[in-house]
Amino acid sequence: MRLAIPILGVLIIQGIAAALISHFARLARWWIVLQVVLPPAGLALHQSSLPAWAYLLAFLLLVAVFWNSFGERVPLYLTNSRTIDALDGLLPKDRPIRFIDIGCGVASVLGPLARRHPDSEFVGVESAPLPFVIGALRLWIMGRRNARLIFGAMWEHDLAPYDIAYCFLSPAPMSAIFDKANKEMAAGTLFISNSFMVPGIAPGQTIKVADSRQTQLHLWRIGGGKPGPVRSETGELAESGPEAAADDNTDDTPNASD
Repeated sequence: MRLAIPILGVLIIQGIAAALISHFARLARWWIVLQVVLPPAGLALHQSSLPAWAYLLAFLLLVAVFWNSFGERVPLYLTNSRTIDALDGLLPKDRPIRFIDIGCGVASVLGPLARRHPDSEFVGVESAPLPFVIGALRLWIMGRRNARLIFGAMWEHDLAPYDIAYCFLSPAPMSAIFDKANKEMAAGTLFISNSFMVPGIAPGQTIKVADSRQTQLHLWRIGGGKPGPVRSETGELAESGPEAAADDNTDDTPNASD
């Protein structure tokens, strides 16, 4: 006797199994939700009578969001608020600076930092059309005149004017983007990578963010030397070392560059 299980039941079981695997693999929480929802959603889409243009529209939206994934192998990663707090601790409080977010996505880093440092200048570079539009609207709504976005490839923008360069990219471009920063940025400036190392070059300091995915901010001082003191959660300056910790109760969430 065969046990007949409805296709919806099979897909629900599949989604739960995938969610458990995601949980034990320590993926971000939003992945777990996606694994449960996606199989039945696919069935519902298959059984629907959507017009052909709806699929074309969905494809174009995906292209507009994940444009960087095709040529540069850089998906869209979103930096959470607690990691932004850790970044804020690295910015000097006694003088204005120029900060660039390489592959800024929807400006999730630029807006909060620009609000906290009104005398500093914050620039983001983004080549994916939809995240760029969302980020530009976000800064406009926030009224941040000290923050702006530039549409274009990260390779085409000169890094020489900046005191701090931050990126949340992928392993693929790290060697090339660090070489670019090392050639163009002035000695003593700071290069920060969220999660991804520069192959073969140890960072001067690593800040561990205590979130579920164990986010790390890797710091390199251009021209060599230690990255210098960092500001602790209490506002006091802590000695720079090979590793430092910052509290974080949420995930750096990938949506597939910052």
